[in-house]
Amino acid sequence: MKDGPILTIQDLSTSFFTERGVLKAVDGVSFSVEPGEILGLVGESGCGKSVTSQSILRLYDEKHQVAYSGSIFFNGRDILNIPKQQMKKIRGEQIAMVFQDALSSLNPVYTVGNQIAETLMIHRKIKKAAAWEEAIELLRLVGIPDPVKRISQFPHELSGGMRQRVMIAIALACGPRLLIADEPTTALDVTIQAQIMDLIVDLNRRLNMGVILITHDLAVVAETCRRVVVMYLGQIVEEAPVEELFDNPRHPYTLGLLKSIPHIDGDRKEGLYMIPGTVPLLNRIPQGCRFAGRCQYAESRCHGETQELRHYSEHHRVRCRKAADLGTGLGPKNAG
Repeated sequence: MKDGPILTIQDLSTSFFTERGVLKAVDGVSFSVEPGEILGLVGESGCGKSVTSQSILRLYDEKHQVAYSGSIFFNGRDILNIPKQQMKKIRGEQIAMVFQDALSSLNPVYTVGNQIAETLMIHRKIKKAAAWEEAIELLRLVGIPDPVKRISQFPHELSGGMRQRVMIAIALACGPRLLIADEPTTALDVTIQAQIMDLIVDLNRRLNMGVILITHDLAVVAETCRRVVVMYLGQIVEEAPVEELFDNPRHPYTLGLLKSIPHIDGDRKEGLYMIPGTVPLLNRIPQGCRFAGRCQYAESRCHGETQELRHYSEHHRVRCRKAADLGTGLGPKNAG
């Protein structure tokens, strides 16, 4: 019998208390992640991808900063409603996260070995010597050469690619069932980016670990993900299996993102396509369809009527009344 999803998010909303009032950064988001699946979460900066991922781990100050609503079921439990002490045990042990900037995430005054070992000692209650040996094996697992030497080095002594591998080693230390990778290749050169993504894919397959991959790079999504969730201004606007999304996109925002991908055989005179305008601020969310102000297909009613996320087909959801009229033949093979 097929296992069910390891993570199921239902109608998640995340609101921040600010001087400008309550701002809803995530609004009614629902999706799931299967064991061994890589789910791509894409969209421009300010669309709610990172807030969604950090809401899963409840990383925000719930007393003064944020309010959650909805449900996040992990291993059959709604982790939005469990005590904070139980949530601390889930973080790092069952759900782990790789943040964007490894240099700012790693502590500069401790060796990478101490930082990996600390995770093992806290969550698995093992002695320092045993944790140190496991840390060496984790560095070997993530492809760092000469791990016995590297384990005693400080973050600034490592290259950007090695620091990111250390972050992945820390995330994998306790064998989590779900890994959240938030722009894991930011600021790395193209060769190292490919190596890091190959590593995540390899570990995903070997460990049967669910992965949420947050990225702007649709070419990476085409090569690594099974399904894609497209977010815009705190909402999901489209969700589909990766091949379906690239071959048959049905939301104008998704079409714009796909057209923005550079092609090796493209016309340089035309330049890269850019979606007009920018993502609105959270205190200026427009009425009706949130993308209508930037959409070339928008009609007058799009600016006044709220559009629900509906099934275009069995596994394809779209938040657009014109979904049946849109589409293009951009397959994964043409994504970069």
